[in-house]
Amino acid sequence: MQTNAGLARMQSAMQEAGVDLAAIGPTANMRYLLGFAPHPDERLCLLLVSPQDTCMVVPGLNLEEVAAHADLSFFSWADADGPQVALRQALAALRMPRTLAVDGTMRADFLLRLQEAATPDHTTTVDALLTPLRLRKSAAEIAALARAAAQADRAMQAAVDACRPGVTEAEVAWVTEAAFRQDGAEEVNFTLIASGPNGAYPHHHSGERRLQTGDAIVIDIGASLAGYKSDITRMVHLGQPSPEFLKVHAAVYQANQRAMAAVRPGATCEQIDRVARGTLEAAGYGPFFTHRTGHGVGLEGHEPPWIMAGDATVLRAGMAFSIEPGVYLVGQFGVRIEDVVVVTESGVRNLTGFDHALVVKA
Repeated sequence: MQTNAGLARMQSAMQEAGVDLAAIGPTANMRYLLGFAPHPDERLCLLLVSPQDTCMVVPGLNLEEVAAHADLSFFSWADADGPQVALRQALAALRMPRTLAVDGTMRADFLLRLQEAATPDHTTTVDALLTPLRLRKSAAEIAALARAAAQADRAMQAAVDACRPGVTEAEVAWVTEAAFRQDGAEEVNFTLIASGPNGAYPHHHSGERRLQTGDAIVIDIGASLAGYKSDITRMVHLGQPSPEFLKVHAAVYQANQRAMAAVRPGATCEQIDRVARGTLEAAGYGPFFTHRTGHGVGLEGHEPPWIMAGDATVLRAGMAFSIEPGVYLVGQFGVRIEDVVVVTESGVRNLTGFDHALVVKA
């Protein structure tokens, strides 16, 4: 049993940055550092990391499970006693910090308890320490992302098959969720089925609208497999598409492909966004592309890097993110085509295998 090598790298970064203590909740950050994170609830659970040592404050009911995954010193506490004594003991073992870096994704009440017990001179976030480490995926992480993407391909086929006149968006979403679950997903993060005019809302919640002939249907789905996320969007049309719809779909597909072709080490996030956005602007749909071109994908569904204007992050091999241009015509329909890609030493690898072609169902 070993802790993740990322923990040692973070401790080196802490030493260089002059950070005395980092506090990580049961979040994706903890899973990255330990390879495991217990169920997150209201009970205080913190991984405490100094440049030289590591320990964990953990609820007693989770102690045995966490100990089976991580070789650490533990300070456990019972519900009847509360966490403050265990927290103070852990802090004493690591020495009280002057500079504290905290997990920005953990619960706010954890932070308040920690600040009360530690009384640091300065509090910041762990982003500067962890983001550079998590940005570039290891070979094992890329393999995990590839398995998650392949699972999403299979779930997409189930979603496409379920689309027919008369069923509701929610019913298609349920079929998709079941496909993910039966295929081993540990969590289904979203099953967005947006039919007809609902497709013009990029973050539509699948509802009771019934699919009907003439509908364009946006299918945007994602789940977690062994901790790593998937994200894919494809289009279905019930009945013969209109010339305008086909024109929009072709433009979005071209934006997707051109942006993907521009991915390579040394390019920047904003350059990839500019390629996708410029393609849609040239086709006359620039004002209707209302979101960024993509976002990082890993242990979280949305994480750095951000493929958008203003993000000058230089792409390096191992970075993984979505490419998802879209056009949204309010009152009519929406079109989005999304893949998850990884930067390679020489270019790009598309992890998403589902065909980009519009699926037309009579």
